[in-house]
Amino acid sequence: MKRTLLSLICLFAGGTMMAQQKIAINPDVQHQTIEFFGAADAWSGHFVGEYWSDIAKRDIADLLFSEEIDAAGNPVGIGLTMWRVNLGAGTLEQPGADIKPYQRRAESYLSLDGKSYDWGKCAGQEYFMQAAKDRGCNQFILFSNSPLVQYTLNGKGYAPTNNSANITNDGYAAYAKYLVDVTEHLMDKGFNISCISPINEPQVEWNTPHQEGSPWRNSQISRMFRSLDKELSRSAKFDRVRMSVAETALLRAVYSQYESMNARFDNDTMESPGRQLYMFFDKQSPHYLGDLKHVDQEFTAHPYHNHFTSEDMRSTHLLAAAEAKKYGLDYHSSEWCLLPNSKRYGGITEDWQKGNHGDIQAALMMARVMYSDFVDMNAVSWCYWKAMELRGDHALIALHATDGDIHKGGYISSNKMLWVLGNFSRFVRPNYKRIDVKGADDVDTLAATAFLAPDGKQMVVVIVNSSFESRRVRLELPKQWQRRVQSVKSYRTDARHDLTYAELNSSLAYDVPMRGVTTLVIDL
Repeated sequence: MKRTLLSLICLFAGGTMMAQQKIAINPDVQHQTIEFFGAADAWSGHFVGEYWSDIAKRDIADLLFSEEIDAAGNPVGIGLTMWRVNLGAGTLEQPGADIKPYQRRAESYLSLDGKSYDWGKCAGQEYFMQAAKDRGCNQFILFSNSPLVQYTLNGKGYAPTNNSANITNDGYAAYAKYLVDVTEHLMDKGFNISCISPINEPQVEWNTPHQEGSPWRNSQISRMFRSLDKELSRSAKFDRVRMSVAETALLRAVYSQYESMNARFDNDTMESPGRQLYMFFDKQSPHYLGDLKHVDQEFTAHPYHNHFTSEDMRSTHLLAAAEAKKYGLDYHSSEWCLLPNSKRYGGITEDWQKGNHGDIQAALMMARVMYSDFVDMNAVSWCYWKAMELRGDHALIALHATDGDIHKGGYISSNKMLWVLGNFSRFVRPNYKRIDVKGADDVDTLAATAFLAPDGKQMVVVIVNSSFESRRVRLELPKQWQRRVQSVKSYRTDARHDLTYAELNSSLAYDVPMRGVTTLVIDL
């Protein structure tokens, strides 16, 4: 039902009077251009796409990609504009495969003997690619956690050691050819492949059977990207495909080395996979990749492990941002989820149950990381890790499998992180510019970001309220912009609401509910 806001009367708190917090927004001061928001199909997307009912798959695709609005004005889904597709190492088909949980094993298009392709495989993943495309998201990143088992040293999807790439000498060229052959196959089916990421988190050990993965030395990373660039350069059809350089596991490795990692790599600081921006974008580095045709002035990293306190999170982001500025690089935040840890994350209450990824507390933690990524590091894109998973572990959508068996189908439910991501992704579209905001920059209480449409006709303000009280805010715009305000719509996510819609009048004073995220869409 539509609700009207009378000037200066609070919308959500029933008229309770409170001090007003001014948030100054200046669309004339512009920052980075946003490219996309996304999530990954790993690991369960393949199984759901192949074995679950059409109704369940449709509902998942709608939640992730739909831009439709229901009869009450609420978004049907979160309108993702990028889908990350896992090109697996082939452990699902391996006799004697030992990766557990089972759903972390992945298919590949390569035959077991390595002599041919079977383009009928990976059908479940292609289902969600087509579902994304049908709903307006035709932009895909292909990523791999490990070289194919046919090209690894131990014939497995995880490494025999914790300090060197699990790949044979001949495997570099073979792996690169496979990645480009698959890219061509998918492009021929009408999918827009914008990026390939052949290496994931080289800083991590990846020497246990918990998932596909491999550590990499810097010289090995450089060799892999040069092999892939050579393959992509074989045809003009790949001219617009770029490579995502060595998706870094944590922001600290973007600008520094650290003792525990260096020890694993024999204290060889040129081989230990830290200082990644220097290693690959400084012309004085022996591992320089900036001269490659398919490497743009950008880097990719995962903002894990630095948000136990808000101070640590923001200081780490600012150090990484300074390093990126030194080399003139854009930052893509390509993977985050609420990882299990023995320490409690900042902003999460003591009574929170570990492993609860469905509630608003986990979603608010994500929103705080997103705020810092956008404001402190000028991220041009943001992607969540797992779109779907059994029981909802670390995922946007929970899969409730019949008898706990992912092959038997089941029903789904959404986690709050889905909807909070939607507070950004559904409204901040490609080519929107982040604009200047002052007066709301405390991630422990109230933090706001704002974005302007490329045609200047819409402004989106996302307000994260992590505090335990409603906050009265007043948006202040330069006079020439304030005169242009025609209407304001509100979309609210908290413990009881999922992007719930309300139409407001053109007043710029509102109450922002406690422990939630509010998006204001201002038509100009």
